[in-house]
Amino acid sequence: MATDVSARRTIYVIADDDSLIHALAQHRQPAAGWRFAALSGPPEPDSLVILDLDDEARRSEAAARLRADGHAGPLLILGTIQAPLDEEDEPISRPTRLGLLLARVDAHASEPEWARSRRLGPYEFAPADRELRLESDSIRLTELECKLLACLAEGEGSVIGREELLARVWGYSSGVATHTVETHIWRLRQKIETDDPATRFLVTEAGGYRLAPTQPAESH
Repeated sequence: MATDVSARRTIYVIADDDSLIHALAQHRQPAAGWRFAALSGPPEPDSLVILDLDDEARRSEAAARLRADGHAGPLLILGTIQAPLDEEDEPISRPTRLGLLLARVDAHASEPEWARSRRLGPYEFAPADRELRLESDSIRLTELECKLLACLAEGEGSVIGREELLARVWGYSSGVATHTVETHIWRLRQKIETDDPATRFLVTEAGGYRLAPTQPAESH
């Protein structure tokens, strides 16, 4: 059955030419139900944007402009940038292997099978809304932070290794040299941990990470 073009999700590309769009579309567009397009105006607020410009200064300017204009979706940056990274920015080293980029696109564009509510420490974890809720307050999470927490929660207190997290959350193959897991764990702790010991449920163990056992969220 042919995919309804009107229902496809657009993934935007900012690049010096259309070669990356053609390469990505050739491998993924027909089956995945979404399309790649050059960014010619403001993207949809939560859309995925791929930034592929040869000059670092131009990459930095483009990333800063997107965030200043209020774009809240994930940004895959092929190469380094001069400006500080936003929480939703994900740098990928150049030259970039197409397979690695496709894995990251697939991870962002896939339907969130992990997006069910559950209890984490004192919080209600609502990944569909990208939030941790505590009474009337809420903590905003990024998509990758949600996937990371959901992956750890599925372990039910067992330790999940760094390599497994890289594969399940980021789509990376084994042996990739990156500190992205450690960076995201650190950012999560900055957001969720308070003076209340119950908020310190994200535990580092030899070989990986786990969540302290918690009760599932009550269904309403």
